[in-house]
Amino acid sequence: MSYVVQLQRILWPVNVAVGVILFVLLIARENYRTYPAFTGYIFANLAQALSFYFVSRRWGYSSRNMWLVGWSSEGVVTLARSLAVIELCRHMLARYRGVWALTWRILCASALLVIVYSSFSARDRWELALPAVQRSLELSIAVVIVLLVLFVRYYEVPAGASDRTLAVGFCLYSGIFVINNTFLDRFLYRYSDLWNLLGILSFLVSLLLWTWALRNPQRVSRTEEPLMGAGVYESLSPEINARLRALNEKLSRLWNEQEPRQ
Repeated sequence: MSYVVQLQRILWPVNVAVGVILFVLLIARENYRTYPAFTGYIFANLAQALSFYFVSRRWGYSSRNMWLVGWSSEGVVTLARSLAVIELCRHMLARYRGVWALTWRILCASALLVIVYSSFSARDRWELALPAVQRSLELSIAVVIVLLVLFVRYYEVPAGASDRTLAVGFCLYSGIFVINNTFLDRFLYRYSDLWNLLGILSFLVSLLLWTWALRNPQRVSRTEEPLMGAGVYESLSPEINARLRALNEKLSRLWNEQEPRQ
């Protein structure tokens, strides 16, 4: 057995342990109220790890049952991760009704395109649909997070440190996953163990980032708060704030979204 495979076996329980710590923090600090979808995602990861353990012990790691449980649970985890990313976008953008209305429409359109793409790429082989869906969703997550960060940075949208750290963790893992499954795993198959190790390490780093970000109780975001509070932001960055306000008002009129009264 190569040292890479041995290291994978060592890191697997480490990932589970860090995931348990993160889940306990989410419950103990009551951060599940602020991040319910993210909490569900972490729970889905832990449930997947537990199912892997029992199925591999009962039928073996290379059994058909393990394959069925692996892909079905991976579908649930990927869906949970997508919902957690949508929740993150909503945290940052929901106070801007017009911008958020455009964002969730783009997210829905992206999900539809993923389903259509996966159906065509798999053709009559349904076993290929699941990897195609997962790869497409991970690519969508990475792109959405990058665009979200760029938007927040350009318009200097106030974003909490926890939200920014969650975004970095999601982008890191999804980016490594897409690179692994799209390029490296196809053209450099003999290094598949190494790429799997990189995937495990990237998820461990993401878990550590999320644990650090959510170590303290988080304030529940209020979508009804005004666009900018008390004129402070206008004095710090009037030009950027004017652009954001103009963009939000145009999109609000386009989607017939009403701004909350200030």
